[in-house]
Amino acid sequence: MQTCKSVALHTYPLVTLTWLTAVFRLPSLFNNRFTTDEALFASFARTIAVWRDPLLLNQPVDKPPLLFYLQALFYPLMGAEEWAARLPNFIAFTLLTPLVGMLVWRLYRDEKTAVLTALLITLSPLLIRFSSSAYTDPLLVTLLIASLTMTRSRRPVTAAFLFGLAMATKYQAILFLPLLAGMGWLYKWGWQTWGRWIGGLLPMGTAVFLWNFARGTNSLWTTQINNYGGIRHSWSWELWPRLSAWSALWSKAMPLTAVFLALTLYLLYKKHDPHDSLFALYISSYFALHWLLAIPIWDRYLLLILPLMLILSARGIRAISGQWITLIAIILLLFLRPAITARKGQPEADHGANEVALFLTDAPDGTVLYDHWYSWQWRYHLFDTAVYTAWFPHPAALADELAVFGHDGNPHYLALPDDNRALPILRAVHEAGFDLKTVVEGDEENGRMTLYRIK
Repeated sequence: MQTCKSVALHTYPLVTLTWLTAVFRLPSLFNNRFTTDEALFASFARTIAVWRDPLLLNQPVDKPPLLFYLQALFYPLMGAEEWAARLPNFIAFTLLTPLVGMLVWRLYRDEKTAVLTALLITLSPLLIRFSSSAYTDPLLVTLLIASLTMTRSRRPVTAAFLFGLAMATKYQAILFLPLLAGMGWLYKWGWQTWGRWIGGLLPMGTAVFLWNFARGTNSLWTTQINNYGGIRHSWSWELWPRLSAWSALWSKAMPLTAVFLALTLYLLYKKHDPHDSLFALYISSYFALHWLLAIPIWDRYLLLILPLMLILSARGIRAISGQWITLIAIILLLFLRPAITARKGQPEADHGANEVALFLTDAPDGTVLYDHWYSWQWRYHLFDTAVYTAWFPHPAALADELAVFGHDGNPHYLALPDDNRALPILRAVHEAGFDLKTVVEGDEENGRMTLYRIK
C-alpha cells in the first residue's frame, strides 16, 4: 500500500507539469523563425515528404536521418508551415519533463526531488527556446534521457534501442556513452547484460548503415567532421577566450550559475550519493572536452548536459530546505523571469528570409537570386518557387556572372545583409555597370537582409 501511495504522490504533479510544459512552450512554437541550419534540416524533410529525394541522395546531409523522417511525417498533415518541422522537438521536449521526473524518482526515491527537477525542466529558458526549433539536439537529448532511465530500470535491451535511436538522430550521442557505462558499472552489469545491451543497439545501427549504404555516399561521420574542419585541440592562445565564451553560454543556460555550483558542491559534500558524483564528473568532463577541443561554441551543445545540471540543482535545493514553499520559491526566483523571456521566441532568426521569399513567391521562370550568406534559407523558403538561387563566393565572381547573364531579360535579385559586409558587393555591382533598386527593406539592428532588384 505504501508503494502505491508513493507512486501516486509523484505521478500527479508530473502529469500537471507535463501539461504546463506544453502550454508554456506553445507561444515560441509559432514565434520562432528558422536559423540557417534549421532551414536546411527542414528542407531535407520537405524533400522527403514530397518524395522528391527520399534517400536525400542529392542533399548536403552530414547527420543521421531520424529527425528528418519524423519531420517529413508532419508536412502532409500540417502543410508547408515552419512549425510543422518543429513539432517532433516540441513533443520530445514536452515528454522530457516526465522522463526526467521518472529518472530522478528511480535514482533517489524522493518525490520532492522528482517534482522539483520536473519544475526546473519546465522553466528552463534554454529548453523552452530549443523546444521550438528544428535542430537535431532536442530529440537527441530526450532519447538519451529515456535511455538513461531504462538503464536505471535495468532494462538493457530497451536502453540500448533508445540509445540507437539517439545515434540515428545525431552521432554526438556517443558522447553520452561514458555516462551510460558509468551507470552500468554502478549497477554491476556483467558481460551477459552488456551483451544484451549490444543486441538492443543492433537494429537501429543496422538501419542507419543500410540507409547510408543505399545512398552510396561517403560516411556521414566523415562528412560531419570535414564540415567542422576536423577535430583538433585548442591552441594555447584560444583557451582563455574559449573558456570565457563557454562560461557566458553556461550562464545563459543556467541562471545564476554560481548558485548552481555552490549547491552542487554542498550536495556532494553533504549527501555522498554515487549518482551525484557520477553526474558531476560527467558534466565536468563534458565541459572540459568542449573547452580543450576546438569544438564550435554553440549553446545547443549544452542541452545534452542540462538535464543532469538541473537534477543536481534540484538535489542541492532539496538538501538546503525540506519545505515545499521554500523550494518552489527558490526555483521561481531563479528561473521564472528568464523562462518568460524565452517564451517570446526569435522572430528575426531567419534574417528576414521569409519576407523575401513571400515577395518572390510568384516570380516567373528564369528569375535568379544571387546570394552569398543565406543559401540554406533559400533551400527551404523557395522550395516550391521558380526562383534559381545562384551562390557567389566573392564580389568579383558576382560581377563576372552579371557580365555574362545580367542582360538576358530575366529578373535578377540580390540578397545582402544590411550592414558593412554588403559594401564591397554593392561597389562591385555598380562598377559592373548595373543599378540596384531596393524591393525589401533591411534592418541592421535586427540583422534583417535587404533584397535588391538588379537593373
